[in-house]
Amino acid sequence: MSSLLDFFIKLGKLKINGRKGWVLCGIEDPAATADHIFRSAILGWVLNSMNKKKELSDAKIIKSILIHHLPDIYIGEETPYDSLLPKDINPQKDQDLIKEILKKFPQGSTGLEKKRAVQRQKLEEKTFHRIVVKLPNEIKKELGDLWLELNKRRTKLSKFTWESAKLESYLQSLEYWRKEGKVQYKLWNKWVKKNLKESFIIKFRKEIDRNLIDKRRKCEKDALCEMVHFLKEVGKLKSLKRTGWVLAQAKRPESVAQHTFQMTIMSWVLGKMKGLDTDRIVKIALAHDLCEVYAGDQSPYDPILVPNLSKEEVLKIVRKPARVPHSQRLVWLLQKKEKEWKAVVKLTSLLPKELREEIINLWLDIEEGTTKEGRFVAQVDKMVNLFQAIEYWKKDKSFPILPWWILIKERVDDPILLRFVDELDKEFAIATKVSERDKKSKKTKSPKKK
Repeated sequence: MSSLLDFFIKLGKLKINGRKGWVLCGIEDPAATADHIFRSAILGWVLNSMNKKKELSDAKIIKSILIHHLPDIYIGEETPYDSLLPKDINPQKDQDLIKEILKKFPQGSTGLEKKRAVQRQKLEEKTFHRIVVKLPNEIKKELGDLWLELNKRRTKLSKFTWESAKLESYLQSLEYWRKEGKVQYKLWNKWVKKNLKESFIIKFRKEIDRNLIDKRRKCEKDALCEMVHFLKEVGKLKSLKRTGWVLAQAKRPESVAQHTFQMTIMSWVLGKMKGLDTDRIVKIALAHDLCEVYAGDQSPYDPILVPNLSKEEVLKIVRKPARVPHSQRLVWLLQKKEKEWKAVVKLTSLLPKELREEIINLWLDIEEGTTKEGRFVAQVDKMVNLFQAIEYWKKDKSFPILPWWILIKERVDDPILLRFVDELDKEFAIATKVSERDKKSKKTKSPKKK
């Protein structure tokens, strides 16, 4: 379990920093790598479902996209402009230089580009194996096989997966261009045309252009046009901060998309250890918070909080578990479920019938616990919350972590997850002892003589 704990902690690093390309462009609150992976996985899934020539596995596409940026944990992201930028570039201080460089199309000689690509592939492969080396053998093999196929990009699945992720970046670039005007969209358009080769993905890219560049507003029952709108709506989860962390005044609260990214991989890996259907699990995990596009992120404290409370008053409330009278809690839960149901129906109305019904049924599974996979993912969701709470507490010892510990003891009973919670207990206990020792050291340390 300790090797898994270490792996899951590493995943959290992909939620922290904004993507390098968006930082260079000066985007305010840029999407993190985890945000990109989340929507890329959704994009790959729904595009494959719509493809009349569907030959590929939805779940394998999702899993491949989930791991495709793992090396960035150690080596950071690469952008098409890296060869043009000084190694010691500072995005804050060197904005004028960066703006000049970003005006040009990032293209070197074919030979040089090929050499850089090969070097990057080798570095990523070495780094990927460093990340997964201590995982249980069965998990390490599945991740390793997926990575090997993806990194070589010789199969239909690996090409479709790789181009789906590139297409998500392109969609994001146009959204930022529309919102802030800081992206050279014509250069991005040229770049994406150069990199996309799969016919169905090219077809969808053209629809993105019509929707965001030409600003065609009415889809007129056009499935591809409605799919673009669906993905734009899903993209809102990248900037939607999770309510629990906002109420607890966490520094840099994670987005719903970032939470879903980490939860999906953790559900997949721990579900594999339990012998569950992980192809179904990754879909359930990806679908479970899509309703929040319209319903927002709701918390158990909603029935308790009243308008116009100060930050101090709110923090005082969230330092304790949310205890709501049974009658009041029941009314709130029913209202919450109805609001989320209407939201997921509204969002999926943009999708073809078969895909719409699949996503709604997956969402119902985690809500109602209709399968063992749905029940398991619902418990992993609670555990991931505790995991994140500990990370916030490590950085800020004033963070109110107690409610998350109590909740996990009340809501999780799966044997594998309880073993994992025991590991978190140990981790938390060690961190607590170190914190107390540091406090005592500061108190007993004698002042320096003048």
